[in-house]
Amino acid sequence: MAKHESKVVEELQPNSDLLWKTQYYEPAIADSGERKTSFKTQSLRWEIKPVYTQNDLDEIGFDPASDLGMPGTYPFTRETKPAGYRADLWAMTQVSGFGCAEDSAKRWEYMVNQGLDSIIIEYDLPTTNGYDSDNPLCRGEVGRAGMALDTLQDMEEALNFPLEKLKNITSVCNAPQPVNLAMLIKALQKKGKKLEDIRLMMPNTILVEYTCVGRYIYPPKHGLRLACDVIEYCMKHHPNWMPLNVVGAQIYAARGNPVQEIAYSFAMARAYIDELLARGHKIDDVAPMVSFITGIDMDFFEAIGKLRAYRKVWARLMKEMYGATADEALKLRLMSSPGTMSMALQQPLNNIARLGIEMLACAIGGGAHTINTPLYDEAHALPSEEAITIGANIHHIVAHESGVADTIDPLAGSYYVEYMTKRLEDAVFEEMAKIDAMGGALGAIEAGYFQSQLAEEQIAMNTDFHSGERKFVGVNYLVKEDEKREIEIFRHDEAAEQRQIERLSRVKAQRDNSAVEKVLEKVREAARGSTNMVEPMLEAVELYATHGELCDAMRDVFGEHDPNALTPTL
Repeated sequence: MAKHESKVVEELQPNSDLLWKTQYYEPAIADSGERKTSFKTQSLRWEIKPVYTQNDLDEIGFDPASDLGMPGTYPFTRETKPAGYRADLWAMTQVSGFGCAEDSAKRWEYMVNQGLDSIIIEYDLPTTNGYDSDNPLCRGEVGRAGMALDTLQDMEEALNFPLEKLKNITSVCNAPQPVNLAMLIKALQKKGKKLEDIRLMMPNTILVEYTCVGRYIYPPKHGLRLACDVIEYCMKHHPNWMPLNVVGAQIYAARGNPVQEIAYSFAMARAYIDELLARGHKIDDVAPMVSFITGIDMDFFEAIGKLRAYRKVWARLMKEMYGATADEALKLRLMSSPGTMSMALQQPLNNIARLGIEMLACAIGGGAHTINTPLYDEAHALPSEEAITIGANIHHIVAHESGVADTIDPLAGSYYVEYMTKRLEDAVFEEMAKIDAMGGALGAIEAGYFQSQLAEEQIAMNTDFHSGERKFVGVNYLVKEDEKREIEIFRHDEAAEQRQIERLSRVKAQRDNSAVEKVLEKVREAARGSTNMVEPMLEAVELYATHGELCDAMRDVFGEHDPNALTPTL
C-alpha cells in the first residue's frame, strides 16, 4: 500500500463514514453542489446515501452467516441453484399469441428459430373473460390482443409446431384456467405427446386479476377454488408442471413498489397454500408447485435487491411460518419480466437499451429460471418479427457476451446491495403483517386495500414523472417534438375474427350436441359440490364443448364478480 493510501485509511478509522463525509465528500461538492436536490430509489423513494459501508449493515442487523449464506443453501439469498447459470442458462421466452390458432403457431415457430427456447401463450380478451368468439360482446376483439381459443380443435392447431424444442410452455388464462388446462392436456394427448416430457407452466393467479388487472369472471372465493383445483390436479397427475405462477409483475405494472409486489404476491400465494393445506395436503408437497413472475424496471440496484429479497423472504416464510423442511419447498421459482413499466411509445428504439440494462439486472441478481423480454415496439402494437429477433438477441448478448452469467451472485457483499436486500426483507415482513391483520389476501382484496394502495402509488409515480423528478428519456426529458421516425409495426388481420367464427360454427354443427348438453350439466353439478373441476372439464372439452359454454356453466352456479361490492380501505 502506498504511503498516502495508508495515511487515508488511518484517518478514516474509526467513524470512517462521518470522517470521509466531512473531510472528502463535502469539500468535493462545496463549489458546484450535488447534481440533484435528492437521490432516491425510483419505486420505493428511499434516500440513497453517497456511499455505503459496514456501518450501514450493522445498523440494520445484517449478519453474513444468516442473511447471506452460499448459493443453493438456505436462505437462498444468493441463488437457489448451487451452480447458478454456470450449469444452465435461464429459459429464454417472450409473450405471443394473436389471430387464429394457426397464426399463433407460425409465430411461435418463428420465435424458436430466432433462438428462444420457451413460449408464453397469450389469449385474446374474449377467451380470458370466458366468452366464445361468436358472442356479440366480443365484436372487434377476437384474436386482436392474443390467440382466440374456442374449442379443443383450436388448441390442437395451436400446438402444431416443434414442441420438442421448448424448455417451457406457459399458458396465460387465469379465470378459466380449468378449461384451459383440460384443452392443453387433451390436445397434447391427441398429438401423441408424453405429458411427462412437457414442462407446462400456468399463471393461474386469479387473485391478481381482482387486484389490478380485471380479467376475472367469478367472485373471489370461487376463483380461488378453481385455481386450487388446477394446482391439486397437477400435484396428483403432473407433478413436474408449475400450476401456479403468482404474477407479481402485474402488481408492479400497476405501479406497486417492490415491497408491495413481494408482500402482495406472497399473501396471494399463502391464500392458495392455505386452501390446499385445508384440503389435506402437506406443505412440502404444495410449496414446490408455486412460482412467481416479477417485474423488473430501470432502477438497477433496486431490481437486484428485489430479486435477492424475493428468494430470502420466501425461504423464511416457508420454513418459519409453515414448517417446510424439504429444500424444494424452500426454493423460490422465479420468472423475471424486464420492461414492466419502461417500454415507451416515444422514441421506441430507446427501449432496446432499456431492455439490455434490465436484462443485466435479472442476470446479475440471478435466480430467475425464466426471463421474459417484452419488446421495443410493444407500446405501439403486438411485436413485429424484427422486434422479436432483437429481443431474442438481447437474451444471448447478455448470456454469452457480457460474462455476467459466469459467476454466481457477483454483487454479494456489496454494502449497497446487501443493505437494499436486507431493508427490503424487513419491509416486506412488516407489510405482510398488515395484510395478515386484514385476514390475508382475500380480506385485503375484499376490503379494497391492495387496490387503494396501488392507486396511491400510481398518483405518486405520476407526480414524479410530471415534475421531472423521474426522468424518462424521450417522454419527459430530451423530448423531440418533431419526431418523424417511423417503425414497422404489426398489423392485426381483421379477417381473422370471421375465420374464427366460421370455424366455431363448423365445430358446433359437427359435434354431438346432445352429449355436450349432458356434460355441461355435469360441470354445473360439479360446481355445486366439491368435485375437482378439472375432471369434468377433461370430458367436456373432448366432446368439443366450447370455452364459453363451459365458463357459462360455471357462471350459472357461481355468478359473476361485482367489483362495486368491494369496500375501499385507504
